[in-house]
Amino acid sequence: EYMGTPAHINLHLPSTTNQTNQTPSIKMSAPNANAPNEGIVGQAVNSVKNAANYVSESIQGNTAEASKEANKQQAKGNVPGNDSVTDRVSGAFGAASDKLDQTKHEGAAEANKRSV
Repeated sequence: EYMGTPAHINLHLPSTTNQTNQTPSIKMSAPNANAPNEGIVGQAVNSVKNAANYVSESIQGNTAEASKEANKQQAKGNVPGNDSVTDRVSGAFGAASDKLDQTKHEGAAEANKRSV
């Protein structure tokens, strides 16, 4: 399936009027410099990039999830040496922030996965 910009083709055919020695010619536009990743090669390159981004976002999402779980334990007062009220509040805020990061990265990973 071709997703690029269609080439503009002008076909000049000889007319039947008093013109002589006129030959047909085809004029095609140059490749689109503003969209270099067109065509099959460009689609393959984009698929590889999307796959790499999927892996990266998945790892970042998993890292955020692990951090969230650690912060949840701190918020519950289950981390020795980090069980003061201040530490527990900090853990709760950290868990909430990590959950937002996890959700963002998981969404981005899913979008990249669908684009591969």
